[in-house]
Amino acid sequence: MPKLLIIDSTLVNYGDDRGGVHAETGEIATDVPKETCRVLVAAGRALYVAKADDPDKNGRNTASAEMLKAAEEMAKAKATKKQG
Repeated sequence: MPKLLIIDSTLVNYGDDRGGVHAETGEIATDVPKETCRVLVAAGRALYVAKADDPDKNGRNTASAEMLKAAEEMAKAKATKKQG
């Protein structure tokens, strides 16, 4: 299943008993159903992590390498902050 970079805080429906799960800006959502991906990308809430998952052949809805690197750095900083 595709991965998404959340670019605007939103609820992600994984299609299970949890219903919508809150995701913050900069998070990487994994194992997201394709229909949910399509809806979140169309709403401007997320971008695909991999160009292969993006239905647009030009990768218009795919996060850039810089965006992914920034999201990774944010996650590391957040984890460090929780520990300290």
